[in-house]
Amino acid sequence: MYLVIQSFMKEIIILLLLSLSLISCSKKHEIVKEINSFSDVNELFQLKNYKTQIKMYVNDSTDHVTAQWDDFILTGNLDTKMNAKTGIWSLKNKINTKEIQIDYIAFDKNDVFKNQIIFKEHNKIDSSVSKFFIIKNKTENELAMKFFSPSMRDEISKRAKIIYTIHQNRKEIKTDSIVYDNLKGGKYSAVIKYNFKKGDDVSGYFSEIVMAKSPMDKDSLTMGNNSMYFIEKF
Repeated sequence: MYLVIQSFMKEIIILLLLSLSLISCSKKHEIVKEINSFSDVNELFQLKNYKTQIKMYVNDSTDHVTAQWDDFILTGNLDTKMNAKTGIWSLKNKINTKEIQIDYIAFDKNDVFKNQIIFKEHNKIDSSVSKFFIIKNKTENELAMKFFSPSMRDEISKRAKIIYTIHQNRKEIKTDSIVYDNLKGGKYSAVIKYNFKKGDDVSGYFSEIVMAKSPMDKDSLTMGNNSMYFIEKF
């Protein structure tokens, strides 16, 4: 038995579940096809494919972009110094109520990470196929968070870990971690207890490793990795 390691994490698996319709670029708009691969979705988030674009100045390093391609509307902020997407970008289709949101972190011009991938319909998140986190509670005594990670088919085992650091006045005060083994449902709750003060922040990293049977070969295993960065300021 051998392993097939997916370096692109589970984002492709998530995106394969999308049911938005892609209108053909040809003049005959009667031709419609379903999004059935990562390349289809990736294509829809490429600004070079949008002939109609409106850019609004936000500050010296940021422009807000609204782009339209047939019935698709793509919006988000562009880091003008790195020419890279940053923050949450939204893709909507005018003919239905579906939406995809991708949260981009631009580390460098050629190093942009898809941090959260959220699927919505009627403005409600489908947590079964989305990768995201929410703040459940934030007080001077605790920070409660919840991380959502979609399941892989025929899972055998999974392990997740949250590593976080508390800073006060940019000084590292505490670093700790929370480990989860074989937690079903892809929902991870984390409560960080501390006497927080104004100006403090908690930053960290969520990572989930999943082992599953390969859909291509019954004698092989597939390893998926799902990860997110987070920072919360007080």
